[in-house]
Amino acid sequence: MEKAVLMMDYLNVSQKADNSFSHKGSKAIDLSGKDSGIDSLKAPFTGVVKKIYTKDANQVWLESTDKVLYADGTIDYMTISTWHDNDVSNLKVGDIIRQGEVYYNEGKKGYATGNHIHLTVGKGKFTGTGWYKNSDGNWCINNQYDVYKALFLIDTTNIINSGGYSWIKTSTLVDTDNKNITYIVKKGDTLYNIARTYNTTVKEIASLNNIKNVNLIVVGEKLLIPSKLTYFKKYTGNSKSIVDALKSIGEDYSYKYRTRIANINGITNYAGTSVQNNLLLKLLKDGILIKP
Repeated sequence: MEKAVLMMDYLNVSQKADNSFSHKGSKAIDLSGKDSGIDSLKAPFTGVVKKIYTKDANQVWLESTDKVLYADGTIDYMTISTWHDNDVSNLKVGDIIRQGEVYYNEGKKGYATGNHIHLTVGKGKFTGTGWYKNSDGNWCINNQYDVYKALFLIDTTNIINSGGYSWIKTSTLVDTDNKNITYIVKKGDTLYNIARTYNTTVKEIASLNNIKNVNLIVVGEKLLIPSKLTYFKKYTGNSKSIVDALKSIGEDYSYKYRTRIANINGITNYAGTSVQNNLLLKLLKDGILIKP
């Protein structure tokens, strides 16, 4: 199962959801990249292009080909809509876009001030025409969902403006289903530390990724990590506390150990926030919380 991940080199939320003008009554956000130039967006999941509307702002709808893991722990299909790319002639309905593949760019097509991407998320599969006009006269994706609750943020992203949202950062693209994990190298990483985190060896990672010099890895590089993982026992209780849940299944629930749990599950900068703990609890309830 893939994690749904927002992948741009720079995060710059230039207009928030439910704001004035085109965002009133909408959960869409505007992403403006590093500067006034044109930055690219990578596919947050492996998806299929369901609709392209070129009469206005070159809107493209991408639906996940399978259920994905949302940043808030939801597991469902996801549809995203992106607006304003100047040229989408490279895309056609039915195209399969792989997770991490550049497929959309900032632009000014349609009603836009400066290069940016108008991005909105819909929960579930593409339905109907893909959108509707709300009572404020703005077009919204069907089953709209808060972007920051839907998409993880790759922790190598340079944050210019978070929009004030509590993004959940992750260092992995792929949630585990006994598959290899795709790990994104961050500043300060070594193959030794990565191998130690995922209970494998430098030799195995190097072999899987055809790495000749084990002392040379690059920030932002994608590494396949061989899966040698075990999972916590599924939690079936009603507690809303990850501490109580871990305690009830006989596991260490200390802050130090929860930090290790967060790290191996790709949740970086663990600080014991309610959002982070709720995600850990959701994974534990679904039986897919990886054990350090």
